[in-house]
Amino acid sequence: SVQNSLNQMWSTVIFEVEPNLETGLATIVWEWHLWDHLIQDIDPSYGAYYGTISDHPELMDINCGNAGSSGGPGGQANGDWMHVNAIDYNPYLDQIAISARHQDEIYIIDHSTTTEEAASHSGGNSGMGGDFLYRWGNPQNYDRGNSFDKILEGQHGVNWIEEGFPGEGNLIIYNNQHSNNSSAVLEIETPVLFNNTYDIDSGAYGPDGWVWIHQGSGSTNFFSDVQSGAFRLPNGNTLITEANEAHIFEVTPDGTEVWYYEYPGNNAMIARADRYGYDFFDFTGLLGDVNEDGIINVLDIILTVNIILGTSDFSNNADVNSDGIVNVLDIVSLVNVILGT
Repeated sequence: SVQNSLNQMWSTVIFEVEPNLETGLATIVWEWHLWDHLIQDIDPSYGAYYGTISDHPELMDINCGNAGSSGGPGGQANGDWMHVNAIDYNPYLDQIAISARHQDEIYIIDHSTTTEEAASHSGGNSGMGGDFLYRWGNPQNYDRGNSFDKILEGQHGVNWIEEGFPGEGNLIIYNNQHSNNSSAVLEIETPVLFNNTYDIDSGAYGPDGWVWIHQGSGSTNFFSDVQSGAFRLPNGNTLITEANEAHIFEVTPDGTEVWYYEYPGNNAMIARADRYGYDFFDFTGLLGDVNEDGIINVLDIILTVNIILGTSDFSNNADVNSDGIVNVLDIVSLVNVILGT
């Protein structure tokens, strides 16, 4: 039921947009609305009455949890019911994963649908339209468990481990309030079937636990009640962001910390961070890389000087400060880039 002074209940919408670089505008090419996938078992005279909640784990119980508060972030009243705080897309499954903090649960939906199918209960590769293909972390939300079965608490940052990385295809979740003021990073193996739907029997969606966990203790304990996230790296290590402390650290599979970074200053936060290798980026067109060799060094300074003297052809990459001209100020910027200042 709604429990805020605004008497509002906010739903969730996912949009896929296609940008138009010429006009600077974007077109919505696909959308999904949670409001199309609700269930209630209170009164058949109201909408979305499909019978027993536990018979329909693919739908969201509209009476589950609370809707907002009278003094949310910033002291403002709100109707935030789901509070979706993370989203990830799997191109191999053509599916989308989202995390809902207020429901202590993560969900997977089918992206292969049309917008019309996404608003229904059929269509797409799954044949389930926009209904939940999978959900995990709090089975009491669909009456197939109780508080003892609940694993997630205020979680953030759900994402699939990328293909080719150790644990590929599994999900990584930052469980903010895992236990006793301690956060934990969980890796779970979803019960995905050959047709990319998910197995569920008379019980709840599995698994019952995780295939990997990192949770500190004592001096290595980490905790953030907001934001945060984790990503598996190509070498099998995991990069973790603890938002409250603006702390990023890398751990091996056995939990050994091998790298860390803390943002200097007070009252700082880092919501989530990932690591990218140099080969991830296309260096063509990188400002400062005038000769387009993938690095910025003294050779780029020499070529910029030649452009200023008119002995080399103009290059947009030489306009380091993006003021529309190439002059001595760009050389100063190049020197600062090389020196790391």
